[in-house]
Amino acid sequence: MANTYPNSLYRMNDVNKALNFTPEQMNRLNTLTQQMQTQYRDNYTNLGNVTPAERFARAQALNQQYSNDWNKAAGNILTDSQRGRYQQLNYQYGGFNTLYDPAVQKQLNLTPAQITDLRSQSEWNNQQMQDVYRLGATDPARGTQAYKDYWTQRQERLNKFLTPDQQKVWLQMTGDPYTFQPTFTTPSP
Repeated sequence: MANTYPNSLYRMNDVNKALNFTPEQMNRLNTLTQQMQTQYRDNYTNLGNVTPAERFARAQALNQQYSNDWNKAAGNILTDSQRGRYQQLNYQYGGFNTLYDPAVQKQLNLTPAQITDLRSQSEWNNQQMQDVYRLGATDPARGTQAYKDYWTQRQERLNKFLTPDQQKVWLQMTGDPYTFQPTFTTPSP
C-alpha cells in the first residue's frame, strides 16, 4: 500500500502566502513534514497488511494521530494567529474527513446516526477528489471546473449533513471561507 499522509496544506498554492509564512517557517515546516513522514512511514505501510474493512478505520485513526502530532510540533513554528487560521483552513479543506476527529464530533455534537453516515460521505468526498485530479492531470481547464463544482456539491452535502445549529458551530470553527485552488500534475510521457 502506498503511503498516503494527510495533506500538507501549507504547501498548497497560495495558502502559505495567505498566512504570510516566512521562508524560514516554510523551511522548518518542510523539515518537520519530512521528519513526521519518516516517523510514520512504517505505520502507513502496515495499513496494507490489514483487511480492507479494517483499513479504512485504521487509516482514519492514523491520519488523526499524524495530524495531531504534526500540528503540535508546528505550533513551535507558527505564530498564534497563523496557527489559528491554519487550523480553520485545515477544517475547511478536510470537510467530511475533519468530522472523524473525536474533538470535532464533540464540539459539533454529532449524533450516532451522523457518525454512522460519515463513512459514506467521506468515501463520496474522496472519490470526487480522485476523479477531479485524474481529469485535471489530462485537461487542467476541465479539471479546474470540476474542482469548483466539487466544492459547491460538497458544501451542499455538508449543509444537509449538519443540523442548522451544527452549521453555526462549523462556521465558527472554520472562519472565513477560503477558495482553495487545485494543483494538477500532468503524467510523464
